[in-house]
Amino acid sequence: MDQYREAFRSKVKPRQNHEDGSYKVEPFRDAQVALAKAHFVQRDREVFFSEAYGEILSDLFLAWLKSEPHATKEREYLYSTAMALGSVKEKLVRIETYGNNAKFIQQKSEEAEQESNE
Repeated sequence: MDQYREAFRSKVKPRQNHEDGSYKVEPFRDAQVALAKAHFVQRDREVFFSEAYGEILSDLFLAWLKSEPHATKEREYLYSTAMALGSVKEKLVRIETYGNNAKFIQQKSEEAEQESNE
C-alpha cells in the first residue's frame, strides 16, 4: 500500500488557495482517504477469496470429473458442496464487513442512548 500512497496524496492533496498561496483544507479529505483505503482492502480481499475459492472449486470439479457417470448421489453432493461454497464466501465477506463497521455502529447506538437519557 505504501507504493500507492504518494500517488494518492498528490491526487487528494488540499487545493491551493490562489489569493495568498497557502493550502486550504478540503472538508471531505478524511472521507477521500478512508475511501481509498477501503478500495485497496476490498481489492486484496477479493484477490484472496478468488484464489482460494478458485482452487477449491477446481478440486471439486476434478472430483466430479473423476466420478462415474452413474454415481448420481456423489455428483449431486459435489455440486451442492460447490454451491454452498458460494454462500460461505458471501457470509464471510458480510461478517468481515460488519466486523470493520461494528465499532462505529456501537458508537452510534451509545450516542443515541445518551441522547435519550438526557
